[in-house]
Amino acid sequence: MQSLEQSDRSVTLNVCTCGKVQFGYGPITLHFEPDDFARFASAVARLFAEYQQLQPAHSTGATPLLHSDLCH
Repeated sequence: MQSLEQSDRSVTLNVCTCGKVQFGYGPITLHFEPDDFARFASAVARLFAEYQQLQPAHSTGATPLLHSDLCH
């Protein structure tokens, strides 16, 4: 098994000898097929880029339009 982790060990990525990928974030572990992990990582990266663009609007008091549901 090959492993990658951040210095604080809260985020890990393990690739098993069978090829499956285990992504850990704190107490949560997600198991993926390699192609599914690539799609997941790409989707998170795209959402993060969009989220970063909302930050200036959010800091000025404008309401970001992430979804139409009420928060909390």
